[in-house]
Amino acid sequence: MRIGIAAPIEMASLKAHFPGIKANEETLGLGGTAVNVLIDGFLKAGHQVTVFTLDENIHEKYVVEGQNIKVIFGHFRRSSTGKLFDFCAKEFRQIQRFINEERHNLDIVNAHWSYEFAIGTILSRLPHLITFRDNSPTILKLTKHPYRFIRMLMDFWVRKKGMAFSFNSEYLKSLIRLNGRAIPNPVGVAVAGEGRIYPEEGHTFKICFVANGWDYRKNPEAAIAAFALLRKNVPDTELHLIGHGFEEGSKGYVKMEGKNRNGNVFYHGSMPHTKLMQLMEGFDVMVHTAREESFGNNLVEAMAKGLPVVAGEKSGAVPWILNYGEAGSLVDIEDASAIAGALEGIITDKSCYERLSRKGIDNVSERFSQASVCNTYIEEFEKVIADARTTRF
Repeated sequence: MRIGIAAPIEMASLKAHFPGIKANEETLGLGGTAVNVLIDGFLKAGHQVTVFTLDENIHEKYVVEGQNIKVIFGHFRRSSTGKLFDFCAKEFRQIQRFINEERHNLDIVNAHWSYEFAIGTILSRLPHLITFRDNSPTILKLTKHPYRFIRMLMDFWVRKKGMAFSFNSEYLKSLIRLNGRAIPNPVGVAVAGEGRIYPEEGHTFKICFVANGWDYRKNPEAAIAAFALLRKNVPDTELHLIGHGFEEGSKGYVKMEGKNRNGNVFYHGSMPHTKLMQLMEGFDVMVHTAREESFGNNLVEAMAKGLPVVAGEKSGAVPWILNYGEAGSLVDIEDASAIAGALEGIITDKSCYERLSRKGIDNVSERFSQASVCNTYIEEFEKVIADARTTRF
């Protein structure tokens, strides 16, 4: 199948498909972990992929070609001010133009997120599937900003004009209330063959927290507060904070230093996904205190590595991802003592630790593998293409 993908990507994650890639090309992209895994999966299955994407450092059309893949970059404005007033028109017009220029090479376009990439895709009038990855009213409620209001209006236009839709969780589908299939994000890391063995006596348990930013939605202070309580009973533990904003010396670091909460807390900041996956091998448990997630790639990746997970019982898609407590510990993330108690229960109980590690791996293998998720997308693409032959849109 000739598949178009309109989405943010990360070239570094796809470099295996570009034998002659240049050093400066490896750094291109806006992110999009789940999308990178999908693209990789489609290529492994023998499909042809054309990617329509954007980058802050590209100022005119730039094309990188590899084995069965072509990536077309346009410019993404750093500042939200201009985008606020023109509804990201410069961005979505580039996506529309790029798709139209390649339409003879495409059977379908799959756009990810319901904003500039989706609008450009819809305007191209090719058969398309729009994949929702968040709910704009929820984001606006949690992050009150004019730019988020504009994004919500863009999202509502996409809901009205799109041909076909998918959602990365049942939770998100229930919020958006459109017809379509819930298709989870695929895990792109190797799934451990068996659960972890409980560490030997004297081991320092390393707990990881992965998120970007200190905002209300991500709720990192709950993890730090819970860790401070945990250390009173289990002092031989460490908390490792990873993601944008979690650099040593950052505003959040200084704030926690003022509260005397940085003991045994390590600030790593942001890092390439490959490095994060390497680091995760050395962690023992993940704590995830986000108040709301439309999916949660970090949770799936942690389970794939065999890490027991502690996360929110009412945090959007989180309970669904953890199979409603079968594959992880679900707690009230507004209660630091409850989080600390769950962590202590896992760290101090050999059978609990090994059971959650094994159950997490089984959960990922059965529900989130790259091959199965990509096959599900192909099934949906075939339906959309068939419908497009008989439906005018």
